[in-house]
Amino acid sequence: MKKSEFHGWFEVARFTLAETWKNRSFLIFMIIMWVVCMLAIPVMSVINSSGKSGEADEEYKFENIQLEKVYVLDELQLTAMGFDVSSFKKAGAFKDVTIDSIHNKTYDEMREQVEKEPCSAMLHIYVDGVHGICFDVVRAIESKVAEKECDYIGSVLTKEFDTFKYAASGMGEEQMKALACDYNVVALLEQENGEFVTERAHLSEANYWVVYALLFAIMMICTTSSSQVATAVAMDKSTKVMEYLLTSVRPMALVFGKVVAQVVSSVLQLGVSLVLALLSNFVTAQITGENFIRTKLPANLFENITIPNIVLSMIVIALGVMLYGFIAGLCGAMVRKMEELQEGMSLLIVLTLVGAYLAMFASMAMQSSLTTPLFYVAMIVPLSSPFLLPGVCLVGVGAWWLKLCSLALLLVLDVIILFASARIYEALILYNGSTIKPKQLIKFLKQAKGGKTV
Repeated sequence: MKKSEFHGWFEVARFTLAETWKNRSFLIFMIIMWVVCMLAIPVMSVINSSGKSGEADEEYKFENIQLEKVYVLDELQLTAMGFDVSSFKKAGAFKDVTIDSIHNKTYDEMREQVEKEPCSAMLHIYVDGVHGICFDVVRAIESKVAEKECDYIGSVLTKEFDTFKYAASGMGEEQMKALACDYNVVALLEQENGEFVTERAHLSEANYWVVYALLFAIMMICTTSSSQVATAVAMDKSTKVMEYLLTSVRPMALVFGKVVAQVVSSVLQLGVSLVLALLSNFVTAQITGENFIRTKLPANLFENITIPNIVLSMIVIALGVMLYGFIAGLCGAMVRKMEELQEGMSLLIVLTLVGAYLAMFASMAMQSSLTTPLFYVAMIVPLSSPFLLPGVCLVGVGAWWLKLCSLALLLVLDVIILFASARIYEALILYNGSTIKPKQLIKFLKQAKGGKTV
């Protein structure tokens, strides 16, 4: 392809970018998105803090309780060992509740007793083969006792038992702290060379949601920007503007310039949105004293936010927007008038859904194993790699050779689609026949040679 084929692409890109940012619907969408980025973190932080305070104060928000008596049916004899079943009475609302230990009645007999006393409840302590030691607080069907009161008693006694079981074993405070810590079990496989490796490396649930969130955001960016490309091309064609443009600008420059303008626009939107979100998080942290993003995102995520990973992610997003933008240019050229644009975009919609769903299913499979074939397929196929690769980079999984191969294949397909788009674009730009189906594109591609109609 001659260099003159790209002549004028910068002027096309600059003009398209200016027109895009003047569009009222685009500006409204952008402003709404930026406002959401600024307000999302403060709002979620307020909801989160109110939820925590609500949980902390929930057990004390009892004004007029109906509970008068609690029957204790202890099948494990924990009370004889010193387990305090009256610990719930520390809350002022329960201080007058009577506790009656039962030793000579069965569960069914006590259930009938509670049925006769609507202001009573039964604490049943027993062992279940599935759940272990259980603390059931039972009330009558027509009881005056609120479910909230029973839930509170059960939650207090469960916490009390956590302390009791260590004290009953005679352990010291340090031993109790050691037993209360979190455990991390890792399965290892011995290799032929005697080294041990982790078995079935997988994506944690927290990292999965990071990958999924980025996948969804990139899908929205590609869908929005490609729709704008298709609309711009179809509008130019329907208003006969293209007949004048083709006298001074080649189809290659038109396609490339319009798509580059959308890439710049999308990257600017994404970059400003990210900056606003981080600024909002910083201001919220100064006011509340809590870094909301850091507390909600996986700790290893911040370790993987390095310059190489950020640069690779942005390049992949840009190439992904270009790929779907070139396809959108074809869809816009396939229609005669704006009313047919929705039908003409069927190819773009199908390819976007295929790529997005392939990446989505791969991210789900990554929760079980990072060696699943679906993961490698989604990383290699250029339709899905723009959605999956940025998230994979930021959570720090996947080999670098796989990421670079994915990037190279995406770049190659971008170039192929660009050249094919220019050839079909010129063949279709003055076409005013019936709406072209995707399978007919091959026919028009054969009719064009070197970007010129034969």
